[in-house]
Amino acid sequence: MRPLKLSLLIISTIGLFACGGDSKTKDDDAFFVPAVEGNVTDDAFDRERLLQIYLKMPTADFAKLRTEGRPLNVSMNACSSTDFEYSDFKATASIDGDLLENVAIRKKGFLGSLSRLRPSIKLNFDTHQEGRTFKTLKRMTLNNDRQDPSHTHQCMAYDLYRAAGLIAPRCNLAHVVINNEDMGIYSHIESIKKPFLKRYFNDKSGNLYEAQVADIGTNLNDRFELKTNKTENDRSDLDRFSEVLKLEDDEFVTQLAQHIDISEFITFWAVETLIGHWDSATGNTNNYYMYHNPTDDLFHFIPWGTDSAFTTDNIFKPNSGPLFKNLSLAKRLYDIEQTRNQYFSTINTLLTEHWNEDALLEKLATIQELTASPEESYQSMQDFISGNETKNQPSQRDLLAQAMAGDINHTSYLLTDQAIDCTHINSTTQLTAEFESDIDGDKGSFTFTDSQGLVRSASMSIVSQYTTTDSLEYNEDNSTLPSVIALTLIGAATPPLYPDSYVLQVFIEKPDYQSGNIQFQGIASNLMLFKVIDKDSTPPKLELISVGHSGTINFTGTGLGSNDSPIEGSITAEMGRVHAPNYQITEY
Repeated sequence: MRPLKLSLLIISTIGLFACGGDSKTKDDDAFFVPAVEGNVTDDAFDRERLLQIYLKMPTADFAKLRTEGRPLNVSMNACSSTDFEYSDFKATASIDGDLLENVAIRKKGFLGSLSRLRPSIKLNFDTHQEGRTFKTLKRMTLNNDRQDPSHTHQCMAYDLYRAAGLIAPRCNLAHVVINNEDMGIYSHIESIKKPFLKRYFNDKSGNLYEAQVADIGTNLNDRFELKTNKTENDRSDLDRFSEVLKLEDDEFVTQLAQHIDISEFITFWAVETLIGHWDSATGNTNNYYMYHNPTDDLFHFIPWGTDSAFTTDNIFKPNSGPLFKNLSLAKRLYDIEQTRNQYFSTINTLLTEHWNEDALLEKLATIQELTASPEESYQSMQDFISGNETKNQPSQRDLLAQAMAGDINHTSYLLTDQAIDCTHINSTTQLTAEFESDIDGDKGSFTFTDSQGLVRSASMSIVSQYTTTDSLEYNEDNSTLPSVIALTLIGAATPPLYPDSYVLQVFIEKPDYQSGNIQFQGIASNLMLFKVIDKDSTPPKLELISVGHSGTINFTGTGLGSNDSPIEGSITAEMGRVHAPNYQITEY
């Protein structure tokens, strides 16, 4: 097969949604718990050692837990929370040698962290034994770090929020084994529940809202999920907050101070910018909580989902960093000179007082020693902190200086304040494919129904025969854990007379890349179908048409696509049509 750069672009979308290693299974079925390692303390968030978490549950229950998750097409729209809940199971747990029976366990994850091989999980200790805790904790949130093979992003990000005087979850690392299968290193994150609110706000009676692609606005407020006081379901506080955003600038700033501590929010915003947390409140209207504290009658922003920190780039919102303003509140404050200057000043203060490159690199080395992760998994973090001349990548300090000096063009993407339309959520179509790599020209085709109801058959053989482009390409992405195999299938489809070009991107977690059937799971093992809008641009301009809802990828050959290492297989899938959010886009 001939080289093609296209799949390297598409494969990078994995991290946008949006987190493992190869597992090893012991031979016996007994609940194997080795001697406790390290100096165990009473602190459940001890950073000096790895927590040792061993879990045992019925084999059938674990098999079901692994495969649960929202379909990819459902997760990629505003109706994604509709009618979906993870199943609850029971497990026996040994945590640092403490044995706990009948622990509630379930899978967690919205999209980017979904993995059958290494599922993120939640443990609850008092579900089946009221009042039981482990070192004061009622529950544990264990994230699989699928988008962070270095296991550094979450704990280091939350450290910087706290160093700036903000409220953020506690965090440390754990070694997790389930049914004697070594799942590897997980990040243990403090759950944002009522005990968290009591601990940090001394009052847990207020409204706590969770945001997953949610912004403040008359209609947009419906996207927030109320996590407390669900019976009363009084969201009028959020409605009053949204009314402030409609005011003119002078009155806006004055009235805003009645709803948030403006300096506190600007610091929160500046930390998201500092750590390059693109999948955040101000970067992507995602991964944050808002708590309306009755004590001061103000909303406070709480960070979450920082596994995508220390990256900056958001391919779906190009040029929107490094100065994030994709949240309506941040955009309004950026457009006002006084608060924009305060934002810049806060970034500079953080760079002076808390962004010490040598100290950050020392933290990386400490975590690497603790986790025994490979050196290459830390390269992107090192490049983010210190820059990389070979890659022409500036350090984060230099990048922010350029941006604040006006040397980098920016684009703002604001969600349109309109009611959610869920009528399309069940809009699906069938796709079938057959593919085979061949030195004389790759073969195969994929057939689907387009948005006009026209059946299209995209021929890979035509592409191989009449162009210099390879129609089947193999790539491996090592930025996820476990790594992901990406197969790029390119076909020319008729009708009409002059064929359109389509790209079918196939993702498979590397340990699953073997002969047999592979079921869809999140974005880790799934399909994306693109139409080529401009093949002459660099890279080619693509339009995402549909993504996998359910189906099977069947391989009879799982090679690299070379002469002696063929790739061959077929696909039967139900695809969900993509309905992207509407954005108000502003160029700077």
